[in-house]
Parts: sequence; structure tokens; C-alpha cells
Amino acid sequence: MNNEIKKRIKRVTLWVVLFVLAGLLYALFVRLTGFGYPCFFHLITGLNCPGCGITRAALKILQLDFVGAVKQNAFLVPIVLYVGWIFFYTIRRYIKTGVFGLDSGCRVADVIFVVLLLIWGVVRNILGI
Repeated sequence: MNNEIKKRIKRVTLWVVLFVLAGLLYALFVRLTGFGYPCFFHLITGLNCPGCGITRAALKILQLDFVGAVKQNAFLVPIVLYVGWIFFYTIRRYIKTGVFGLDSGCRVADVIFVVLLLIWGVVRNILGI
């Protein structure tokens, strides 16, 4: 393994650790204060956006209540799978090539995910979930 790849691995590791720590600190803040970042879409329209409930779902996951997490937002599993795929794909590409970001081959998956997310946003408000 060459030096540049080792540097990239260290850089990615640092960013992942900082990201996880920031998430855990936010979760701790929400648990202690009961105050989370509000959904501006919901505040303005009164409707649930496709992501409404994600913070509550993340808190349930930290408590290992996976069923409760999915009850907070039923689209949680596709969101986690998509974000995880993008996360690992981007990190892998960065470590191998030094290029941060997705290539054009990922655009189809992005479009499909956004369409499904929009459909979920409509369906959840029609069904009241």
C-alpha cells in the first residue's frame, strides 16, 4: 500500500470518527433536552416530509429498538441502505483514486431514490403515517 492511500485512509477514518461523534453528541443533546432540529417543511405546510421521524428513528436505533425505529419512518430501511451505499462507495472511490464524489454511473440510482422518496412523501401524507 502506498503512502498516498495510507494518508487517505487516515483522513477518512478521522472524518468518520468526527461524524459519528457529532451524531452521538446531537443524540445526547436531544435525549437530555427533548429539543431536536425541527422539520421546516412540516412547520410551514403541516405535512410530513419524506424524512420526518428520522431523528426519532435514530434514537430508537441507539436503544436497539429497530421495530420502533421503522415505526417512526417506514422508509427508514431504504434510506439507510441508500445512504450507506453512497457512503461506502464514495469512501472506496476516494481511497483508491483520491477523487471525492460519485461518478456519473450513480446518477440512475440517485434518480430512482429521489423518485421513491417523493412517492413516499405523498403516500405517507395521504395515508396519515
